[in-house]
Amino acid sequence: MTDVTHAVTQSALESFTREYLNDLGAAIRENGSRWEIRLPSHVDVDFSDHREFEIALDNPSQDEKEESVHTLTPESEFTQQLLDEAAEMATVGQLALTDSMTDGDYRHPSWIVESDVEVGDATFSPYYDRTAICVFVRIDVETVSEYQTQYFEAVTIDDESKGQLPGITEILVEKFFSPKPPGHDGMPTESNEGDVTVTPEKLADTIATGQKVAVEGIQEQVEEIRQSASRAADSEFEEYRQLQEQQINDLNSEIDSISNRLQNLSTDVNSADSQQQRVEALEKRQELQAEKEDLEAELEELLQEKERGYAQERQDIYRRHSIEVRTKPTAFTIVTYERGEIELNLRDNGQTAVMRAPYAIGAGVTDEVQCENCNTQLSAENSIRMFGGKVGCQSCQ
Repeated sequence: MTDVTHAVTQSALESFTREYLNDLGAAIRENGSRWEIRLPSHVDVDFSDHREFEIALDNPSQDEKEESVHTLTPESEFTQQLLDEAAEMATVGQLALTDSMTDGDYRHPSWIVESDVEVGDATFSPYYDRTAICVFVRIDVETVSEYQTQYFEAVTIDDESKGQLPGITEILVEKFFSPKPPGHDGMPTESNEGDVTVTPEKLADTIATGQKVAVEGIQEQVEEIRQSASRAADSEFEEYRQLQEQQINDLNSEIDSISNRLQNLSTDVNSADSQQQRVEALEKRQELQAEKEDLEAELEELLQEKERGYAQERQDIYRRHSIEVRTKPTAFTIVTYERGEIELNLRDNGQTAVMRAPYAIGAGVTDEVQCENCNTQLSAENSIRMFGGKVGCQSCQ
């Protein structure tokens, strides 16, 4: 799961709903776990048929349930309607992410984080802008029989390279899209000259990439659900197998019982005192023989299924418990972000040095960087070090 996966929490939901209703111009009177809402006359919404209604912040009791009372909880139908409508009304956002908006909080690469070298200060020089798309993706993971789990993932994808930019996602989620307390306007956005345009084809392609990346971000959770579903299928199939074994045993017992009765009837036929008794015994024997043949045919069919490992039933059970993952992009924001070069003033045990690297605001160091001394690629395992007033790496001799 990515660092910005959003579980739908009650506090976040309340904050979002408060902000959304305020944007609609609604009057909100909060009274504990109940909100009284009055919508302006010019606003039409699908999530309520009334202009005045009440929102319950918990599941109301049976006596409290009314048509004009809506339940605002993560799993409620009203919540889903409200979120869907909010996304449809404002699915596209746009902002520019610049150096000034990060307050000089630069993302150091792993080859610095894992080293003993400290960064005294850093200076970023922007050279050009790039465009990325931050996509909010709803992911439904379910099986028909057992599970239905929902995730909300935010991912940012560069629209040219299609590379993921988790650092930008974290900044956007934390500083722009996180729920804000009442009366808090949040962080102002900045914009470049004019609006950024992205072709529909490129936008669709980038969003599709974002959906794929979002699912990859919850693979661990999907695998857990898949394993749970597989265990449920195993249990169901074992129960079915045991039932079939019991039915086979029951059929064998019933066939044995009928065979014994047929033997007794053969004796009755031979020892009948009258023609009438003999005819009745013969008729009864014929009925039992037909019943035995039916049971033997049923038993033979079950034994053949057993020999095949109950393949058809196994297939049906495991298909029923299979995992289905569906994704839906609910909103996205076009982000312009600055790329350029960062100058790092390094120090270690009284030694100082300057190092430069390609950098993007929010994304961090954008390209692979080689050691200036031995030309070996820097990484967390091959972090930098300082010796003789120069910057080297762990691979330097």
